[in-house]
Amino acid sequence: MKVVWNIIFLLVLVFVTTACSEQSAEKEKGRLVRIDVQHVDEHGNKGEEKILVNHEDLEAAQKAFVNTEWQSKTKADMAGPEDVLATFFYEKDKNMPGSLVQYRIMFEEDDSATITSNNEDESYGRMNPENAQVLKNLFIKN
Repeated sequence: MKVVWNIIFLLVLVFVTTACSEQSAEKEKGRLVRIDVQHVDEHGNKGEEKILVNHEDLEAAQKAFVNTEWQSKTKADMAGPEDVLATFFYEKDKNMPGSLVQYRIMFEEDDSATITSNNEDESYGRMNPENAQVLKNLFIKN
């Protein structure tokens, strides 16, 4: 019986920690209200822009980015051209202008993703295969 209670406690602890980290990310940047996505071909040509505003899509993308391993204040170049350019639009207050964060995303052969950002705190990042697949589904397959 004690093992069951320990498992329940652990699940509640993980849930609370995850919820708090997402809330702190939202307080810092603001509320994600839109994502503009452009595919980039192997020659660097940009495709047609796609706009995501669906709450579930925005939430899924934001959760994927919360779990990214970032190296702040790092200047990094990708090995090749990015696969996707994504601009995240954040709103802190309805009466104030929003902020933009641009991400250059390259999906790797090992199913992970390499990301560079114009945000100083998120200059270079690596995303695990599970979260990279979420972005691929949202940004490319959708």
